[in-house]
Parts: sequence; structure tokens; C-alpha cells
Amino acid sequence: MSVRPEFTLHDLLDNSVERDPDGVAIVDGNTEYTYGAMDRQSNALCAALGEAGVKKGDRVGVYMEKSWEAIVAMLAASRAGAAYVNINPLFKAPQVAYIAQDCDVRVVIGDSAKLDELEAGTLSGTAFYKGDPPREEAAGSLVNLAEVLGSGDAPKETRQVSEVDLGTILYTSGSTGMPKGVATSQRNIVAGAQIVSTYLNNTKEDRILSALPLNFDAGMSQFTTALRVGAPLVLQRSRLPGDLIRGLRRHRITGLTGVPPLWALLLRSAKSIEEEPLEDLRYIANTGGRIPQANLDELRRLLEPAGTKIYLMYGLTEAFRSTYLPPEEVQRGSTCIGKAIPDTEILVINKDGQECAPGEVGELVHRGPTVAMGYWGKQEATRRAYRTNPVAPPELLDVERVVYSGDLVRRDEEGFLYFIGREDAMIKTQGYRLSPEEVESLLVGSGAVREACAFGVEDPEVGYHVYAVVSLKDGEDESSVETIREYVVKNGPPYMVPREIFVQHELPKTGSGKIDRKGLSDAFASR
Repeated sequence: MSVRPEFTLHDLLDNSVERDPDGVAIVDGNTEYTYGAMDRQSNALCAALGEAGVKKGDRVGVYMEKSWEAIVAMLAASRAGAAYVNINPLFKAPQVAYIAQDCDVRVVIGDSAKLDELEAGTLSGTAFYKGDPPREEAAGSLVNLAEVLGSGDAPKETRQVSEVDLGTILYTSGSTGMPKGVATSQRNIVAGAQIVSTYLNNTKEDRILSALPLNFDAGMSQFTTALRVGAPLVLQRSRLPGDLIRGLRRHRITGLTGVPPLWALLLRSAKSIEEEPLEDLRYIANTGGRIPQANLDELRRLLEPAGTKIYLMYGLTEAFRSTYLPPEEVQRGSTCIGKAIPDTEILVINKDGQECAPGEVGELVHRGPTVAMGYWGKQEATRRAYRTNPVAPPELLDVERVVYSGDLVRRDEEGFLYFIGREDAMIKTQGYRLSPEEVESLLVGSGAVREACAFGVEDPEVGYHVYAVVSLKDGEDESSVETIREYVVKNGPPYMVPREIFVQHELPKTGSGKIDRKGLSDAFASR
């Protein structure tokens, strides 16, 4: 058995097929698909993309719920030398039309029901549909995806695809306006898979739960890390607490990566975990924001006795993954994001462009092979975020770019990094600069709050007032708000106490599973 060098996404597949073509690759509902089937069907779809006019460098949209077909579509686009664009399945017609136009999508692979919702003229090229045929005006032409995937063996494409070619465009929501597309190379994708699977110690024996959407960089990472080591990836679509715990048990999951709201969801099954520990769960890994310390403490209490390791990670779409805190250091607390991932350097830079001393707050700057190519078609935005390495010798003539995260951190004497907050999200109140996460952690620490979102509302006298929206734990009601406030007053400085605490049954989420901060602040600010 020979293992090929890994330069592209489909190189990762070729190696897994070489190692074990009959190994389970994807579990979608009650159906298991092998790596051999993944190889055959992605080849068949690649050939069909060529027949539909897809050329090297084109963009292929994938607009469907997380599924076996969505995974095959990504690999087929990669084999064709095209870039796949995973479109958030929660997006409606205007957002899809924006993305299709922004990156000039040539072909779309999607669920029929979703294609039916699009405005006529959104797609001018071919649409490969899953399900019943959509209306004809949904695209220039329609092709039944099931027929393509079931057409049997197809010769592998011989297109030359390089690690420096565009691999995918990840659309990430900004604070205002439509999302920006982060142009990500094949090298970025492969390096990310190599790095993450290394520090998580992933092997073929793992069974990884895909609980995050594929259009989210961390959700895509679950797929690429499983693909690299030849492990099964179990697709989890339901976000109901009971379904999550059943999925972990039924499939004997060993690895789970999530965002803070997912852990709040898991903790709703605390009694079940106490009664029947998750003994197969080798690790969980957090990304996409800070876990409130109270939730982290509860996760440790529930999971660590059964041997589960907890990784705290930090990343940004513009550079995929930046840091991680090893499980043996988790006692440092939820504000600690650890140290740089392998093959990466993390700089902390002050406003003068110099490296910060230990304890000094500065902007996190990422240097390494996962730094993306820039924002698709947005030159000014790319120049602001992707800049020359500030500590490189000038003789290198600006050939290396790093990414400025916009996040404030500090480094301690031992080299561990601590997250302070986003520069553009800091609440300036009563002369202090306050991170929303600090308030949210206090609120959850009261014991009555399941999830919290803090935000600032402008006031000409004090700068901003702090407000918060919370969802309460089972058994609590709005009468608990005064008890929550008393806890915050007792355990935090006066400027951290919200002027008002609103209660909402469930906090709305973005497509990546994070709390919709902007939506909540917009909805409640006027109140």
C-alpha cells in the first residue's frame, strides 16, 4: 500500500480508498456509505460536471441539507479543479442570489425543495437536483443527481489540480451587509485537515459526529479530518437535546466538535449522562466562541470521569484554526485559548505594530499555511485583514501575508493566550472597555441561565449601557431575573451589571449554530 502526497482534498480521499475501500466513510441516517462508494460516485459526478461545462477554476454551488450527496458534491468539484461553495441551507432566495452572483456560480447541486424557492434567473447554468424535479425556470437546465450518482463507474478525471488552486469559498457573515467570501486554497484545506487531525490524535478507529453545518469552517473540518484518517463521519442534523445524546450513544461517537450553544444543548441531558456515562466519547472540542465558565465546569464534571478530554480551540474563517488548549491545561479556564496549532505562529501585535510584552493586550495575528487567499472580489477588505508579516525581515520584500483577526488577546509569561474580545464588539461603558463574553459568563454562572447574549446600547452620557437577553434553565421563570441580577451584582463590578435582562425561551442561532448576536441586539435595543 502506497500513500500519495497530500496536496488536494481528493488526494485525501484517494489515500483513504487505498488504505481501506470498504471502510465506512459516511453514516447518513440509517445508511452507511464506504470510501469506495465515495470514490466512485464523486468520479461520476465529476464527469457530469465536465459535461455541464464546468472548467478548472469555476465555482460549483452546493445548496442542500447536510447529506451524503453534499459530501460527494464537494469531492466532485475538487476533482474537476473547481471550487465548491457550500451555501447555508438556511439561506433564502435573496442571500442565495447574492452568493451566486458574487462568485459567479457556474453550476448548483441542490435539494429540489430549495431550488424551487429561488427566483427565476438566479441560476443560469445547470442545476443537479436531489428529489422530485424542480420547476424548469429554477436553472438553465436540470439534471437528476440520483441518476448521475447511480450511473456506475466513470474514468477518473486527469485534470491537473495544484495545492495553490482555489479549493472552496467560505461565506462568513459580517456585522453589516451581505456575507464575505473567504477564498480558500487546496493547500489551506489539506493543511487544516493535517493539523487538526494531528493535535486531536484522530485515527481510523474514531467515529466523528458531524453536528455543525458544512458551510461553517469548523463543520467542514469534521469532514476533512475524518477523510484524512479514514474514519467514519456520522451526519447529525437534528439539534434536539434528546436526538443529540441518542446519536452519541447509538453510533458510539468518539469525537465531537461544537460551538457554545451545542454544549448548552448537551447539558440539558446531564441527568442522562450521569446515569449512563458517555464512555466511548474520547474528546470534545469547542470553537466559535468562549464557553461560559459554569458550563465548562459542568462539562468537566460530567465527562472527565469517563475519560473524555476537552479541547478549547480558537479560529477564524480567514485562517481556519489558530490555537488550541490541550486537555491537561483546561483548568486554566474558558478564557484561555492555548497556544498556536502545529506549523503555525501566533503573534500579539499592539497598535504601534510591535509584538506585545506578556500581559499586554494586543490583536491576534495568524501566520501559517492555513492563511486563506483573501476575500473573494473585495480588494479593500482583503488589504485590511491580510497584510505583510510585521516581524519578517524587510529583505523578504512583502512576499508573506498574515491575517489580522480583529480579536484582542493577551499572552501570559508561560506563552498561553487569553481571549479578551473582538475589537469591534467591545462595549465602552462608564469609562471601561467590556467584552460581551464577560457579562454572558457571569449570567450563566448564576445557575439559572442556559444561554446569554450581552450587547451595548448607545447613550450620550456613559457611552453605552449594557443589556442582556437570556434563556432560562428548565424550572426557572421570569421571577428568576432578580436573583440573576443579584448574582451579577455580587460577583462582578458595577459596570458589568446589565441595565435590563430580557428573557426569551430560545435564543436564535445563525446558520453555523452560534447565537445570533446582531439579530438579538437589533430586536431588543429599541426596548
